[in-house]
Amino acid sequence: MNNTVNEGYKAYIFYYDESEHSRKINQKTIQAGNYSNNFVSVIIGYANERKDDIEQEVNNFKDKYQSRLVNNEFKSTSIKLKYGFASINKHNISFLNDLLDLIDEDILLYFSVLNKIEYVTNQIFADYKNSLLIDMDKLRYSISKSVSLYKPQNVIDAIYNEGDIVGELKKFFQERIKANNSNIILKEKENNTFNDLIVVLDDCNKDFKVDWEYTISFDGFKKFLDENGIKKYHLILDKEGNKNEDSKTLVATRKINIQNVSEDDSQNHIGIQIADMLAGIISKFIKMLDEDLAYKNIKEATTKKLLPKNWFSINSDQFVLYKKMYKIILKTNNYWFKSYSGIYADNLVQFLSLLNYFDRYENFQDYRETSLERHPELYNTLATTTLKDYFVTMSFKLPINLKTGNDATYYNQRGAKCYLDWTKHDFLKIPITESGRIYNVLSVGFFGKMEQPHITVEDNNQVECYLLPLELLNWTIYCVRLSRIGSNVFPSQVKFGVINNQYYAEIL
Repeated sequence: MNNTVNEGYKAYIFYYDESEHSRKINQKTIQAGNYSNNFVSVIIGYANERKDDIEQEVNNFKDKYQSRLVNNEFKSTSIKLKYGFASINKHNISFLNDLLDLIDEDILLYFSVLNKIEYVTNQIFADYKNSLLIDMDKLRYSISKSVSLYKPQNVIDAIYNEGDIVGELKKFFQERIKANNSNIILKEKENNTFNDLIVVLDDCNKDFKVDWEYTISFDGFKKFLDENGIKKYHLILDKEGNKNEDSKTLVATRKINIQNVSEDDSQNHIGIQIADMLAGIISKFIKMLDEDLAYKNIKEATTKKLLPKNWFSINSDQFVLYKKMYKIILKTNNYWFKSYSGIYADNLVQFLSLLNYFDRYENFQDYRETSLERHPELYNTLATTTLKDYFVTMSFKLPINLKTGNDATYYNQRGAKCYLDWTKHDFLKIPITESGRIYNVLSVGFFGKMEQPHITVEDNNQVECYLLPLELLNWTIYCVRLSRIGSNVFPSQVKFGVINNQYYAEIL
């Protein structure tokens, strides 16, 4: 895990563009053939001192592909990704290879994927908070997931025609419970969730207004800036709407106190064009995955849904593209807030899991050794496991088996005793030597809002939770991020020690 990118308050320039936003969400919007459940935004940036070199490289790329320019700029609409990279031809392979090669360690990337149904769900439960009696985050997640997955027309009509959304949601869950009874072994947990949702909806706020706004796409970027200690920056937005009026996007940045923002025509900034290309590629992947994994009818909804094998019928050049995309999205400058989503992050997780799946193969020959029929099953296992881990993490925000009193404690998911007042924990004993000490690590995480890294270890059949030095915070962030994209490395043997007066952690 890299340290924060900012040394001595460097100045940075960032460029923003988005894909699949709706200026006005209504019935006509959602019935459009190009409608997507998700709003995707991308921001790229670099230090001012590297601006000339980076933009020269990008302009060389632009000169090479002059024939692809539309009004002197690149547009993501030129790339079709029906089955991911499996559906692109050799000309697009060459173009994307060179495009992805431009994104190196000197370019910072932030992107967000936000579900529009979740936005509506948040309006329904705007005044509801998590408590010991009910986990509202879990409830919001379940509604967003079920409506996005099943796409019930009666609910969609109510959302975009100012109908009885709450009443139609209850009717939809009742219908699903009845249909699921035909395969109760597969759908028992879902039915239990839907029964709980019906009870909560009986007592929820029915007086709310659905009105899309744009601040949510900048929430994560603000956290990204804070994480990297970036104080000096200029953010340039792609100008939308009336030239004489501030766009909704610009107004949104001001609402959440994003400073030093302007907007301009994308033709004047190659950075905006690259952001547009990346936003388009990400949104196309997510949209196609969402469509191919969504249920098409009631009968299909009671069976296991697999991604069509067309996604995995790739050649060696397309395999290389997946490797490069993985590197850009999940490896290079892999900061905690590099990617951002709402509570319902399934579509983002499916996309990240797909990249992670292809990268698990060392080379194309290794990939070919698995049959085409087997790949959808293996990907499904990875994606569902990653989603399950995400859901469990989200569900257990509150302590488990809480014991109250002056020394209030609980047991974490690995069975280690934890204190609500985490300052009562001891620090892990790390030798001040380069040779260090090896521990059997079961998990890593944080206390507070990423304030204090901690670790759960097993030693002599005892499971204990310890604090880690703050110098290992970035390492902890990296490990937790890996687990969220399906690459959980624990339990593992980890060696801790000190080199040149700095703590280190090495997974063996």
